[in-house]
Amino acid sequence: MKGAGGEAVKIHLADGSFYVLHAEVFARSGLDQGSPLDPQALATLLTRSERIFARRRALALLSRAAHTRVGLARKLAARGFSAAAVRHALARMAELGYLDDRAFAEAWLRLHAAPGTRGWKALFKGLLGRGVPRAVAEEALEDLYPAEVELEQARGLARGLSPQDAIRKLGARGFRTRAISVVLREIRKTAPPPREE
Repeated sequence: MKGAGGEAVKIHLADGSFYVLHAEVFARSGLDQGSPLDPQALATLLTRSERIFARRRALALLSRAAHTRVGLARKLAARGFSAAAVRHALARMAELGYLDDRAFAEAWLRLHAAPGTRGWKALFKGLLGRGVPRAVAEEALEDLYPAEVELEQARGLARGLSPQDAIRKLGARGFRTRAISVVLREIRKTAPPPREE
């Protein structure tokens, strides 16, 4: 049963089968015990009910944590909602302003782009892995984590390291090649000349 407690009404048919309707849909249907119910009317009532249950579930999920469209769609589908009900719920959440991939990306970046922890590539992969569309992830990173910021963080991480250690550390943390290249040039410029023997 997708509904919760008083939100759901079981409709028992004469053949022993039953269906679950949202209480609001049932109240508006005008059905009484013994009312005839043709298959088309039943399908309409079930579709309306599923849409309401999907919207309610989406609201409950969003009240606990921000989601991307893709992430919320996956969770609703995993709970058994049809593709049509999921699309309807996503559209309604976006219409209400509760579902915004760009806002999700910005909030996630503010939390995960702490100085020196991850480079641009790692942050980009993190956003994509959470369902943020590629274009939205790139825009958010350009705004909140521009090349200058990444370069400064790379310099901080590489301070005091040999070129090989800097490459290893910055590469492992997902810094872009251009930031690593600049840092390596700077390390080599400031490195003391090799001792002659």
